[in-house]
Amino acid sequence: MVEGSMETIAALGEFGLIERFIAPAAVGAGAGVALGIGDDAAVLNIPRTQQLVVTTDTLVEGIHFFADADPLQLGQKALRVNLSDLAAMAAQPHWYLLSLSLPKETPIAWVEGLMGGLRQAAQLVGGEVALVGGNITAAPVGARSITITMFGLVGKDRAVTRSGAQVGDQVWVTGSLGDAALGLALARGELGGVDAADDDYLRGRQALPNPPLAFARALQDSAYSRAAIDLSDGLLADLGHLCRASQVAVRVEVTQLPLSAAATRLLSQEGEPLWQRLLAGGEDYELLFTAAPSVKGQIEQLAAEHGVQVSAIGEVVAGSGVAVNRDGAPLLLTSHGWEHFC
Repeated sequence: MVEGSMETIAALGEFGLIERFIAPAAVGAGAGVALGIGDDAAVLNIPRTQQLVVTTDTLVEGIHFFADADPLQLGQKALRVNLSDLAAMAAQPHWYLLSLSLPKETPIAWVEGLMGGLRQAAQLVGGEVALVGGNITAAPVGARSITITMFGLVGKDRAVTRSGAQVGDQVWVTGSLGDAALGLALARGELGGVDAADDDYLRGRQALPNPPLAFARALQDSAYSRAAIDLSDGLLADLGHLCRASQVAVRVEVTQLPLSAAATRLLSQEGEPLWQRLLAGGEDYELLFTAAPSVKGQIEQLAAEHGVQVSAIGEVVAGSGVAVNRDGAPLLLTSHGWEHFC
């Protein structure tokens, strides 16, 4: 948590907040911004040869973060999860809107930390994503929220979607799976008995995701992937989204799933029930994609060049839905991913 003055945003008011934090963050908004902060709406120039790709994500106190969450990390996470969406679709991020709902008791230092996190996350893409507007509104205590709407550009008809998977494709994921879900369970006191290093690692994976942005962009530019989705709702749910969009089925073998050392140790301790959290928990923000078996070597080489772990975890087959096997036998699961209101 940011330390320092406990002066609250009530001392600044809405327009004071905008003047002190939002307007300076938009200075030098860069190419494509015909009109930025200061009017009723932003005006953006879109090249004729490109298409606009838009995504939005909200982080809500009590759902996505705890009251004592580090605002610097929150700012980074808020931007990173949107960057992850655009990277999965092969879009280059350019602009974003920021909407904040904050109690009047919020320390000014908290807002300062949040904005610092946004600036840091923007450097992941070379600082090329610019703030062009947004909204600030009051909220009750305990109900802070951060919403980012991000705009990117992609060549006409070059976006990689969920609907391109073909029967015979291999199913790939980057990184390790389930860490964020385990970190959240530890933070909520639903799991325990792990050493301090594993606890810190797993909680950190939930607090600050690290989507493989450069690799995702290179992969999509290479045209190796036929379909892609960022892993935000959990492996099972996001596989289901891809299957429905592509009108195919996927068969996954859990022995091929990439697990971190911390997750592996916790799995050996907790046993069978932990598979549910690993497969259905969200917020991994890794990249899930399908590709023809013929480009396996090229994908592995590209991943090595970017320092990214990739794993082939299954295959696309005819039919519908997701089948999860362990050593060829079905693995019975009670939930298939994160869904609000359930």
